[in-house]
Amino acid sequence: MIIEPVFEEHFNEFDVVRADKISVPGRIDAQVISHLLESELVIADLTALNPNAFYEIGIRHTVQKPIIHMHLEGQRIPFDIASFRSIKFEKKRPRDLRQAREALKEAVAIAIDPEYEIDNSVTFSRGKIEVSENATPAEKLYLDQLDLIHFRLETLETSQHIAVGGPVTRRYWATHSAIPEPAFKVAVSNKNTAPDADLEGKMSEILRVLPGAFYSPSGRTHGILHLPNVESESKLLKFLRQRLGEDFIISPWPAGDKF
Repeated sequence: MIIEPVFEEHFNEFDVVRADKISVPGRIDAQVISHLLESELVIADLTALNPNAFYEIGIRHTVQKPIIHMHLEGQRIPFDIASFRSIKFEKKRPRDLRQAREALKEAVAIAIDPEYEIDNSVTFSRGKIEVSENATPAEKLYLDQLDLIHFRLETLETSQHIAVGGPVTRRYWATHSAIPEPAFKVAVSNKNTAPDADLEGKMSEILRVLPGAFYSPSGRTHGILHLPNVESESKLLKFLRQRLGEDFIISPWPAGDKF
C-alpha cells in the first residue's frame, strides 16, 4: 500500500522482502536476522508496537546500516526510539497514502546516498565510549554534564506527575490523589561539618527537576527522599550527589541496605 509502490516506481533495482512473507524453507528467525544483517536498507513499521520489531531494530542499529522507521499517525512511540525520526502516515484517504509515499521516497533517497552517515543510539554510544577513553579531565566533565541532561530529559519524558504543595513540595500521580509507591528511598542529611546548610532548599531544587520524587522531612537537617522508577539508579544517585554538593550525605534507607 505504501512501501512496495514506492520501490516499484522509484527504486526498482531493489527487491522488497516482507519479514512475515518469507517463504524459503528454514528457520524464520535466522532468515529474518540474515536480512537485517545483509540488506542494503530496512524499513520498520512500528505501528503495532510488536516486540519482535524492536528486537530487530536493535539488531539493525548494531550493524550500523540504514533503517527507516514508520508508524501510524497517533501511535505513541516508546521513549527509547522516540528521538529517531519516524515517518507518520494515515490510511483514511487516498491523499494520505500519496503523502506517505512521497515522504518514504524522500527518506529512501537520503538513506541510500553513499554520503549518508548512520546515526542511532548504538553509533552514538560507540562514539561516546571512544571519546571517553581518550578524553581529558575537562572533556570528561562535559560528558558527565551531558549524561545528567540526558537523564533529566528521560525522567521528564517518562513521568506523568504533577507538583503540588509549598517550598518543599510533594509530587503526586496526575491521575490519583494518593502518593505513588516509590521505586526506592534514600536518607538525606546535613554533614556534621555543615549543620546550617539549607537541606530543604536543596530538596526543593531537586524536586523541580525530578518528576516523580517527593521528600519527607524528619527535621531541619534530615529526611527521606522517595525516588521514582528509572532505568538507571546509578545515574540517579550520581545526579543527586552532584546536585546536593559537599554539605550533605545520601545513605541507604532503611539503614543497613546497600545501594
